[in-house]
Amino acid sequence: MPTELPQPAADVRDTVQAVIDRFALIPDDGWERPAADLDWSCRETAAHILDDLGGYAMQLSGERGHGDSYTPLVEPMQPRPDGPPFMFWPEEDGGTRAICECLDAVGGLLVAVVATAPADRIGWHPYGNPDATGLAAMGITETVLHAWDILRTHEVGYRPDEAVVGRVLDRIFPAVTRTDDPWHDLLAATGRTPETRGVSWRWDSSVRS
Repeated sequence: MPTELPQPAADVRDTVQAVIDRFALIPDDGWERPAADLDWSCRETAAHILDDLGGYAMQLSGERGHGDSYTPLVEPMQPRPDGPPFMFWPEEDGGTRAICECLDAVGGLLVAVVATAPADRIGWHPYGNPDATGLAAMGITETVLHAWDILRTHEVGYRPDEAVVGRVLDRIFPAVTRTDDPWHDLLAATGRTPETRGVSWRWDSSVRS
């Protein structure tokens, strides 16, 4: 009988799989369109999600953790001269299928790491050095927000699980104003509502007792 995943790992898994289901509705030629309110294409935004999930997984996948920096890899590829660099870049000829398969694979890395990392293993982030629960919340945040950026472009409806978003807010946005709508609260906390657009924000991924 399969072992049940710890809640943070299950939350990452369920979030990634729900996003894949929505991404599957995007046509193959839709990934070069600009993502809503970003300077990136939908493909670049999806690759950014991959980089976040994979980069966060590497923070705790080794035996020693990372207490003072990101994993020291060579500067990643830059698909266009004025665009962002990426560690992970889905095969362009693969269309939507390639992006969904990459998200499934790289998301699975973070699920596995969050599920198995010792509680005292700590990674690094400028907004606070996180344990596995912090990295899970960070990965979910990046995934749901940037999925929303992509899906709005294609008029594909998307709303993440409220219980999962509530746990994310509890973990890395402990000081934000809360209502009975966790998704709205996360959008507001990250400058994605009309009232908060353009406002500086950051999470707190540090370990708290």
